[in-house]
Amino acid sequence: MRKTLLQAGCLLALLATSCSRDKFAEVNSDPDVVQVDRVDPKAVFPTAPIAIHANDFEAYYDIHRNMEYWIGAWVPIGGNGVIITRFRTPVSASTFPYRYENLYTRESIGAGGSMREMRNIIDKMPPAEGAKYQHMRAITYIPAALAAFNVTDIMGSIAYSEAFQARYAEPPIFKPKYDTQEALYDTLNNQLKASVAELKKTGVEQEVLGASDLWFRGVGTEATNWIMAANSFRMRIAMRMLKRKPAAAKAIIDEVLADNVGPINAREFNWNFKGGPNVANGGNYNLAAGISGQKAAVDFMYKTTDPRMRNIYAKVALTQADFNTYKANGTIAATEVYQEYRGRPTSPDAVGEADKRFYFNYIFGTTAYVSYINQGMFNASVSVGLVNFPVITYADVCFMRAELAARGVTGEAAADWYYKGIEASIADYDEWGKDAKVPGYTAFTPAEVTAYKNQADIVYNPAKGIEQICIQQYFNFWRNPNEMWAVIKRTGFPSQTGVVFQAEKIRSGGIEAIMPRRWSLFVPPISDLNYDNRKASVLAMQADPELGDLSDITGRVWWDKK
Repeated sequence: MRKTLLQAGCLLALLATSCSRDKFAEVNSDPDVVQVDRVDPKAVFPTAPIAIHANDFEAYYDIHRNMEYWIGAWVPIGGNGVIITRFRTPVSASTFPYRYENLYTRESIGAGGSMREMRNIIDKMPPAEGAKYQHMRAITYIPAALAAFNVTDIMGSIAYSEAFQARYAEPPIFKPKYDTQEALYDTLNNQLKASVAELKKTGVEQEVLGASDLWFRGVGTEATNWIMAANSFRMRIAMRMLKRKPAAAKAIIDEVLADNVGPINAREFNWNFKGGPNVANGGNYNLAAGISGQKAAVDFMYKTTDPRMRNIYAKVALTQADFNTYKANGTIAATEVYQEYRGRPTSPDAVGEADKRFYFNYIFGTTAYVSYINQGMFNASVSVGLVNFPVITYADVCFMRAELAARGVTGEAAADWYYKGIEASIADYDEWGKDAKVPGYTAFTPAEVTAYKNQADIVYNPAKGIEQICIQQYFNFWRNPNEMWAVIKRTGFPSQTGVVFQAEKIRSGGIEAIMPRRWSLFVPPISDLNYDNRKASVLAMQADPELGDLSDITGRVWWDKK
């Protein structure tokens, strides 16, 4: 079921000092008059991270029952069927992804509307008071941009520039026009750039969000945290633009790297949300029973002694002796070699292949010869720990800089940023495993990190450097599946013809299965209040032949160019 406690708490926080009916009437008697002694803008801010990260329907349907299977990260008991290329019920061709709520309607307090209201509160303050809140006001654009970026990433055109204006525009805007993805990227980039400029201003002493900032939690210097976050976000947007507008993308990247603060430059500045039992627990965060990792990915991590593996996956339950027994009696294929960590083949056809069938069954009781996903990394109630929801980390930035250097977009040293990214990513997964209290947690050691970096497939080689960097991004984004999906779409890695790590050939009924690349789109019903603008946006997207049929989720939105 949905979690409403935190959302309700944020609404109540707007009252600041009282929850009584009388006090509510007093504070809200005139919606155009904000009483700043009673409504503290910082009380509104937690609404944004909660809207973006605490949507358990998004976790259940969009991610855990669709995306994770599409990208091959997870394989269920019984194997993948045709569902690997289509929606699982109850998602249909005319259903918005649940992340849509995070921007617009998450319990009526999505990130877009709440951040717009926060600016309204600040703008209606007396000038001397409002001057103390300009940094806070600038920060509000960043979560709203994040929520919009996540929606457009898989839906293309969305309402943004004219959205959230029913209360604030004169005349009110009830039917916002839709921004194309190309135009939206420009808008988001410009807003982030403007936020950075405002956050650098000095003079009037500024109020701070402090503990109301659930991403940075009042740690460090608030303005610096958000300058780095905004700059890093601009880089991520530019990475999406590289195929479509390489010159514009490079201009953004060059500007960010030349900035005197720059993007995130250490793990302590990670843009990350830590969710406890009230955020990331309950049935809608639970994984389906018997979920394992992908065989190719687990095998690669095992071969290269990747420390991250033991916090992501559990060891196989079969002992070496059990394995030998079941191999001898033919239950396990004669060609199989025992490993402490093992995933299932992703291909739907693998279930019917004699030498792979045993991966998809319980060998005895509820014991299978696979490594299950450590559920505590997703669901805090499993181990009463913390679940991390990284947005952009130092490791992410390192790998972006490494890739840009390897592609010749910048003049930086690709190898240096590649190794920094590996070190930061391993440190993140160590922290996240500890936070989640994964069974048998043991801290990673410097010797393990060094040994991993010295593995033949990991030592940086410029001849295959781009693939190495992209593969590291793929594993780094295991806890950020939307970006794992984006890496595959953006770079083509992992590839079935890779020289570093080969993706499995996905076959269903002997036919190659095509990975979904976007959400289903649809022409709205005539009864839709904003019918004309929504219909126009869909028709405009259809002008691009790469979009495909509206319901074809293997089609491509603007950034995802072939």
